[in-house]
Amino acid sequence: MTTEPGAGAAGSAYRTLTLTNTSGDACDMSGYPGVSYVDAAGTQLGAPADRGEPGKAFTLEPGASATAVLRQVNAGNYGADCGVVPAAGVRVYPPGATDSLVLPQETTACSASSIVLMTVGAMQPAG
Repeated sequence: MTTEPGAGAAGSAYRTLTLTNTSGDACDMSGYPGVSYVDAAGTQLGAPADRGEPGKAFTLEPGASATAVLRQVNAGNYGADCGVVPAAGVRVYPPGATDSLVLPQETTACSASSIVLMTVGAMQPAG
């Protein structure tokens, strides 16, 4: 997960999620990754990311990468209703997958499932 210089707005940051096809076969990809904050034990915190605009299906060749833009809003923007808790990372499920990976990111999240702190865009071919 990378943050580009100047990739922020009042109370939020924009990051790029990059997934790489490490298999020996091409795969068809469409849709959104599943994204949520997790604590140090890997337990989901609060609401998962909302989804942004739809994307187009594409083929991801072996060794190629795809990206999605992730907007993260500062939990402090929501006051007492948030139920601020420490987050240890971001869990990411590739589109259509049931296995996931956790990207380390020490930050704060909301325990309230009624508050959505992230919005993720559809996967797109990198480059």
